[in-house]
Amino acid sequence: MLKFSTKRIAGIAGLGIVTGLAMSAVVHAAVSFGPSRPTFTMANPASYVTFNSITDNPTWGDERQLLKSRDVNSPTTAYAPTTQVSDNEEVVLAVYFHNNAATNLGLIAQNTKVKFDLPSTSASTVSPTAYISADNANPGQVFATSDLTSSQPFTISYEPGTAKLYSNYISGGSMQLSDAVANGGTLIGTNGPDGKVPGCAQFSGYVTIRVRVHVTPKQSSFSCSALDVNKIDRTHYDFTAHSTADNTTVSSYTFIGKDANGKVVDTKTVTSSASSAVYHFNQEAGTYTVAASVTTDKGTASSTECVKQITVENQPSTPTTPTTPTTPTTLPNTGAGDVLGIFTGVSAFGAAGHYVSRRFRR
Repeated sequence: MLKFSTKRIAGIAGLGIVTGLAMSAVVHAAVSFGPSRPTFTMANPASYVTFNSITDNPTWGDERQLLKSRDVNSPTTAYAPTTQVSDNEEVVLAVYFHNNAATNLGLIAQNTKVKFDLPSTSASTVSPTAYISADNANPGQVFATSDLTSSQPFTISYEPGTAKLYSNYISGGSMQLSDAVANGGTLIGTNGPDGKVPGCAQFSGYVTIRVRVHVTPKQSSFSCSALDVNKIDRTHYDFTAHSTADNTTVSSYTFIGKDANGKVVDTKTVTSSASSAVYHFNQEAGTYTVAASVTTDKGTASSTECVKQITVENQPSTPTTPTTPTTPTTLPNTGAGDVLGIFTGVSAFGAAGHYVSRRFRR
């Protein structure tokens, strides 16, 4: 294993990707790497072809975390196992490849490939996976994940034409790679995509791709959740409709009143963005059904919870005032004999009076 010389470090840093990577490799959040395998150090490299098993690489840190990411506009020092992302952001994914075989052994990895596996599911944490494989490596394939996180669920997609291979031995330091790197994998190498990677850090390199972040639109939900009834008087009722709305704005409530035959007797639309609205219902005697619905910028919703029936009672009749009996103004008829007796008595009394009166006049 050749140790880094000042010239070699400068050459790798010249790729515009390494500076500061070792510092960001200390924390591994929820990311993972594998498979489990023997590890090595820069001072004690492997005696066989194996990829990314050195734990103290001065420019990368623990090589087992072979995949890192950063925002496309961030400096190369921002590469990390975990990156916070936002909608429509472009993110660079970088894979570091290093055949850890000691340089004096002359062991060259054959048919070396790099592959990115990009999840298609929507989540608040999306973890792309990168793989390095070679026909004569042990293990034959190594992998690592990098976490992209957001406060909202999102998906990622590969940006075609962005795959690049970086190496100190490529003219200009980099070259275009096939888009197959994000669809099944493609050959890479120290001198180009020939699959050959000699042992030693000076022959290591990088593969990068860019992915686009697509925040998943929030799902809208809304409903008319309840309809309360408050009786004010015999014919006057207040109906209060309640709504629930998520990721949408309430614009109005509509109330429809129907009689027992299903005929519409009243309809009212109340413009309101509040979570409830009141409808004043006033009808004569009868049975009525009132239904409410809520309208938002995403549509209109009604439900059985917002249907109520009421009965307006008939007007009570005015009670009749009892009649007080009156005293008769004539004598009661007690029969023919009684009338004759009364008549006779009166006549005798009148005759006697006449007699007395006549005598007094003498």
